[in-house]
Amino acid sequence: MEQYHHHYYSSLYLNLLLLFLSLISLAVATIFYKHKSQYHRHVNLPPGRRGLPYVGETLDFLSTGWKGRPENFVLDRVREFSSNVFKTHIVGKPTAVLSGAEGNKFVFTNENKLFVAWWPDSVNKIFPFTETSSVAEESRRMRRLLPQFMKPEALQRYVGVMDDVARRHFASSWEGRDAVEVFPLAKNYTFWVACRLFLSLDDPERIAEFVVPFKDVATGMLTNKITQFR
Repeated sequence: MEQYHHHYYSSLYLNLLLLFLSLISLAVATIFYKHKSQYHRHVNLPPGRRGLPYVGETLDFLSTGWKGRPENFVLDRVREFSSNVFKTHIVGKPTAVLSGAEGNKFVFTNENKLFVAWWPDSVNKIFPFTETSSVAEESRRMRRLLPQFMKPEALQRYVGVMDDVARRHFASSWEGRDAVEVFPLAKNYTFWVACRLFLSLDDPERIAEFVVPFKDVATGMLTNKITQFR
């Protein structure tokens, strides 16, 4: 019995210690976050908000995409702040959003001058090469690859492939059903076309094997960094 009580109190003390350390860590993080927010108030930044500590507005950003209206994340804030430029905090990084034709032109005409492309930490963990390759190298690589896929001759070939995949997709997933969920089926169709064009895969069963790993990678690319461990 004494051994049982000793084990019980040891577990209780350990749990209380962990709770105490968690509260201390949370308090320190909150103080640091408030201090950092006060510092940014004195910087000439566009209107906006940082959202929750660490998470920022990532959940709101993702939820608009899940609802099929990702543009609402931008449009709602443009109306709220009466500005085509606003600040936010998504995927673990403070972010400035420029919307409208003028904003897009300003960004594209100043690429690698005032603006440099970057990858979130979650992407760097999944694809380590993004940490070592420079933006200029990636830009040159993309400029070499894209023309091959966007030539008129290539686009003509894509039409036939997309039509063939669409016919088979409708026959297997749409026909004979009283109701269908369009959004997931549209994603499956797009993934099927991508596998056909970029990987030369045409077997539906083989393509289905890639769906779950692809979803895991896509989800991981938009996760928030919690710790520094790799």
